[in-house]
Amino acid sequence: MTGTLPRRGNTPARAPAATAARWTERRIARLAEDAAGGTPAASAPAATVRVAGNVARVDLDLVVDHGAHLPAVAEAVRRRIADRVEAGTGLTVESVTVTVVDLRLPGEHRGTAGDRTARPAAGG
Repeated sequence: MTGTLPRRGNTPARAPAATAARWTERRIARLAEDAAGGTPAASAPAATVRVAGNVARVDLDLVVDHGAHLPAVAEAVRRRIADRVEAGTGLTVESVTVTVVDLRLPGEHRGTAGDRTARPAAGG
C-alpha cells in the first residue's frame, strides 16, 4: 500500500528524552501558563511543573471569570496544557491539577492573580 504513515514506535526510543532534556521545569511551566491563558474565561495562570524521567506533572493556579462553569473551564485548561506540553516537549503529562484561586468579577481587568483593581467607569 502506498501513502501510509509509519507505524507508531518506529522512532528511536531516546528521541523524546533528547527533546525533553532541553526543557527546564520553569520553561515547561511557562508553556503551560501560555496554554492556560488562551482558554476563554481563564486568566492569571501560575504553574509549577515537576518532571521525573519522561513524565511531567503540572499544578496550576488560575483566576476564572465570575459566572463561568468551573468544571468546563478546568477541563478545557487541562486539555490545552496536556496537548501543548506533550507536543512541545515530548514529555508525557501524567496530571494537570487546576486550582481556582480567585474569581474575576464583571468590570475587573485581566491582571495578575490577587490584582483586583477595577477598570475606571466609562465617562468618568
